[in-house]
Amino acid sequence: MTVRHADGGERPRVLVAGGGVAALEAMLALHELAGRHVHLELLAPGTQFLNRPASVAAPFGLGGPGPVPFEEVARRCGAELHSGTLAGVDQDAGVALTADGGRLPFSALVVAVGARAALGVPGALAFAGPQDVPAVIGVLDAAQRGELRSVVFAMSSGVAWTLPLYELAIMTAIELRDRGAGDVAIRIVSPEAAPLQLFGGAASAAIGRLLRERGIGFEHGRVESFADGAARLAGGGAVPADAMIALPPLQGPWIEGLPGDDHGFIPVDAHGRVTGASGVYAAGDATTFPIKQGGLATQQADAAAEAVAVDLGLRVSAEPFSPVLRGLLLTGGAPLYLRAELAEHETGVSRVLDAMGGEASTRALWWPPGKVAGRYLAPYLATARPVALGREPLVDRTQAAGSGAAPGGTEATDALELTLLLADEDARAGDFAQALHALDGAAALAGGVLPAAAVAKREAWLAALGRREHARP
Repeated sequence: MTVRHADGGERPRVLVAGGGVAALEAMLALHELAGRHVHLELLAPGTQFLNRPASVAAPFGLGGPGPVPFEEVARRCGAELHSGTLAGVDQDAGVALTADGGRLPFSALVVAVGARAALGVPGALAFAGPQDVPAVIGVLDAAQRGELRSVVFAMSSGVAWTLPLYELAIMTAIELRDRGAGDVAIRIVSPEAAPLQLFGGAASAAIGRLLRERGIGFEHGRVESFADGAARLAGGGAVPADAMIALPPLQGPWIEGLPGDDHGFIPVDAHGRVTGASGVYAAGDATTFPIKQGGLATQQADAAAEAVAVDLGLRVSAEPFSPVLRGLLLTGGAPLYLRAELAEHETGVSRVLDAMGGEASTRALWWPPGKVAGRYLAPYLATARPVALGREPLVDRTQAAGSGAAPGGTEATDALELTLLLADEDARAGDFAQALHALDGAAALAGGVLPAAAVAKREAWLAALGRREHARP
């Protein structure tokens, strides 16, 4: 399907469906790779992108980047915006079907609709994003009142991305210590043989040290249920707990007209092409790739965008998805950057992912730093709006220059405090643009999140800058 533009030329319609990190990365990548040669369209639910990976910090008085209106993304990419959700695909007609009965023709369709939380550990509180922040705050308040003496953090069966569990446990320990309830026992129960073993031995050892310094226990096992003050383990045994917070498993989107596995996830090749569906691509949590993580989702989106450009005759070749795992662990102090390349091989019916050359450092292992390490999305989110957006893509930074793996330390904390002070000084001088850039720098030092007071200042300074721009003749 094509669209005739004002210049008289016909351009293929490229539709991206979704409103999360994979969808936005796909939009930005397609804009960079195909640009004016295609008619870009975005089908997104709601009105704005929410940075869900940073929501883990919200119960502890921290905030991530503010929401981004989909209108802004569409304007940046020169795209047409549709509000709605993808319900099905008519492959023969080349049409995307929306939940409200709409029909959107396409030459290429990138499905980046994400996944949905399924039922987790029976009896446990689930943490799947911003909607679950009040429940975590309730646990913190109950522990402060002395109503809870032990808290277990665990994951449901089928969860492969476990980093948020460690962040919740670590920041809970720090928060309760600051509230005078440091004697509450905190434990992580995980089927991993070692903490965050996906990142390899060196990173796992660094995280193990961090857990011990915070007084957090680690136990190998899989929790089946939580009841009567205990987390019941598969194969017998139990871990005492007054409260339990668990990461729920995910289910696929079950898109009518597209193939799906037993859980509704979409099978794709290494370039994001959907099996047996010409002109349809998929990226992110909606696919069968077992690790559901924002950075990996953006890499899948980049591979799909390159494949679209090749299939439309706009590029000669496309790089396949080759997963590099980048994780930023919030610790309540200097964040810990984790990076590993994943080698994939099949063993029987199971897919095994091995970490090669894993690194851990308190210095950024990629730039710009942030919770979502997307080639195009990270620079986009790292730049204060409405200040001009940066265009340099994300790059890796090696640890060879002597960056240490030891978590903690005061240098990053001192630098963060200084940067926040500089932001205040710029704002007092009326230079809100520079103040916002300083906050961007502070967020980079803090792993993409800021104290609640700084988040409020950012919103006020953005509003003041917007009023000033509006008042100019």
